[in-house]
Amino acid sequence: MTAPIIKVNRYVWLIAGVAAVGVALYMLRGALFPFILGGALAYIMHPLVTWLEKRMPGRNRRPVLARVLSIFIMFAVMAGLLAGALIVVLPPVVEQFRLFIDSLPVLISDARVAVENWNRELSGAIPEEIRLQIQEAIQNAGVVLVGAAQGIMVRTIGVVSGALTIVIGLAALPLFLYYVLKDREKLVDGMVSVFPPGPRVHARNVITVVNHVFSSYVRAQLLLGLVVGVLVFIGLTLLGVKFAIILAVVAGVFELVPIIGPWLGAIPGIVVVLATSPEKFFWVVLVYFGVQLLENSLLVPRIQSRALHVHPVLILVVIIVGSEVAGLWGVILGPPLVVAGKEVFDYFVKEWSSTEITPLADPEVNGEHVLRTDQDGSAADQAVADDEQAQVASN
Repeated sequence: MTAPIIKVNRYVWLIAGVAAVGVALYMLRGALFPFILGGALAYIMHPLVTWLEKRMPGRNRRPVLARVLSIFIMFAVMAGLLAGALIVVLPPVVEQFRLFIDSLPVLISDARVAVENWNRELSGAIPEEIRLQIQEAIQNAGVVLVGAAQGIMVRTIGVVSGALTIVIGLAALPLFLYYVLKDREKLVDGMVSVFPPGPRVHARNVITVVNHVFSSYVRAQLLLGLVVGVLVFIGLTLLGVKFAIILAVVAGVFELVPIIGPWLGAIPGIVVVLATSPEKFFWVVLVYFGVQLLENSLLVPRIQSRALHVHPVLILVVIIVGSEVAGLWGVILGPPLVVAGKEVFDYFVKEWSSTEITPLADPEVNGEHVLRTDQDGSAADQAVADDEQAQVASN
């Protein structure tokens, strides 16, 4: 009876630990924005820094200097790209965004008129009862979408309302990013060292699992957003649709939201084409549909195949709950947090069901794309022995 009781107690402590982490993240959500941004940038820059570091002359003799130089080179490249974007790309985007916001009431009104005209043309072919139901559904959907958007924006602004905290965090962002890229292994070792030698392997494995989930998710979503934004911009520009840049940016940003984001990103484009060029409605819908077809058939299987391992229904629930809790940040960060929690839970269930501790290979260190496990416990025993020897040496 003792073993089942111990396993139940472990599950209880695991669930309690996950809940405690969730509560802590919720209470600190306002101050976490700069670190979330820094983490995303670190996930983007780390493979590039590693690639450059491996090609540095004298890397084996002075590895620290090679990494520092690689980081500063990447900082210089990022600064140059940012400056170029601010000079070349940002002015027309800002101007078009201002015109889009100023024209938004007129666009919505004109789109409604276009729909009403189509409704009158089709009134003879559609029974009145069904037509009234369709009109009511469209009106209700509009009210729900507007209300949801307003609610998400209010909660998002509330999360980042601490202006002083945000300013201080953004000012410290370059320093934070530098140390994360430079001392990544030391940071992991420092977090692991607070645990006793026995659970230390578990702690390192949990960090590996969470890092794998977030690195896969962040890189996949950002790459998909970039590709979708470029494709939408090309398609709408070829069709001569107004505000093509803004609509492409909106489509790329909404791509960060799994499952429903791509469809929500198409709504502004449909509204604009209904208001300005109703005769192009079919072609604009075809552009968005074609981009989604290309994404789901070619891009997602190659880019995002290992980013999320849960059912889409659960992702939808997480998105809704996340929007209620933390606005836009909850929508974007909710799915990877839940996936990371699930992977950690699955890891402990697997480990507690066996008699050996299985160390996980870090894909960021070994250059692999899939977490790999060793079949025997020799590596885990060696890791524990090394930790004990390090403690004895330090004493």
